[in-house]
Amino acid sequence: MLTVWRFADQSIVLVVMAMLGLGLLAIFSAGYHLHPNHYFYFCRQLFYIGLGTVSMLIGACVNYGNYRFRTQVPYILGTILLAAVFILGNQSWLPIGGGFHLQPSEIAKLIIIVYLSYFMSFERGTIHFMKHSVPIMLTCGILILMTALQPDFGTALVMTALTVYLLFIGNLPLTHMIIPVAVALPAVVSVPFFFPHVMKRIVNFSVSLLPGAGMENLAHHDLQFRLAIGSGGFFGTGFGQGIVKRSVLPASHTDSIYAVLVEEGGFLTGAAVICLFLALLLIGERTARFSHDRFGALLARGIVFYIVIQAFLNISVCLGLFPNTGVTLPLFSYGGSSIIVTMYALGVLVNISAQRIIMW
Repeated sequence: MLTVWRFADQSIVLVVMAMLGLGLLAIFSAGYHLHPNHYFYFCRQLFYIGLGTVSMLIGACVNYGNYRFRTQVPYILGTILLAAVFILGNQSWLPIGGGFHLQPSEIAKLIIIVYLSYFMSFERGTIHFMKHSVPIMLTCGILILMTALQPDFGTALVMTALTVYLLFIGNLPLTHMIIPVAVALPAVVSVPFFFPHVMKRIVNFSVSLLPGAGMENLAHHDLQFRLAIGSGGFFGTGFGQGIVKRSVLPASHTDSIYAVLVEEGGFLTGAAVICLFLALLLIGERTARFSHDRFGALLARGIVFYIVIQAFLNISVCLGLFPNTGVTLPLFSYGGSSIIVTMYALGVLVNISAQRIIMW
């Protein structure tokens, strides 16, 4: 274990520590007025980070090559957990006792990364449409569909983007995607017509883009995002001094954590958060470039993309650039499943970076 950490890219750990530290401060501030016990969310997040640290150490110490031929068991487990949500859970959550819940869709994202990285690591000429492409898309499509039906369209959108990205950088022939896209497109387009809350979010966002649209035309959530971010100015209102987050900012410790950071830390803090995710993206690309094999390169890029695309969606929603998705800000927002799975994935990234020098 010490050998892995000795040769790993230490900048990964530094970026993660910075994100977790800023996130803890924001959760302490945002959650202070949300519970009778002012330290409830802060202490729970601290506990989740402890579990996440253990999972990151495990991910870093397991040779990433071991995942190459072990994709079936995790996939079956992930499918069972997603199915269990419909029977035992509440929307996206599965109760596990003691007041804690598991979000299986977080695990499903990581399963998609490993599964596609393995199959896309084959040589381009050896990937056949019926033998490889169709089973790959059906396998990922089942996970995405089960997540969407919970319903959790934000996470399903992330999983879809992740699938398309890995297929694209894996050099899947574009002709192999024509039929699956043609089949899936009508279902995607029809979603707003069957789920009114999705239609409402799209309509509200579209109205806000119309010429001459003012604050009175914004939906409640969008208005509170603008008020929180706008009141922060350049330097912010100061730690714990945010006004909007105390009263009307929805889900201030989860979906709206970026708005809390900007309100109290100002433009500088908001820009710093974006820079941290950009730094992680560059570190992941560097790790992928120096990976010993194609599987490791795809795995590294998939892990970083899955984190950054969630950050992009969350920040875009807070800035009014995208319809509300319910996607949280990785490593910043309150939540156990997200922290533990994300830190495990980052541990795998650490292991890949260490093997630039170490040969197992």
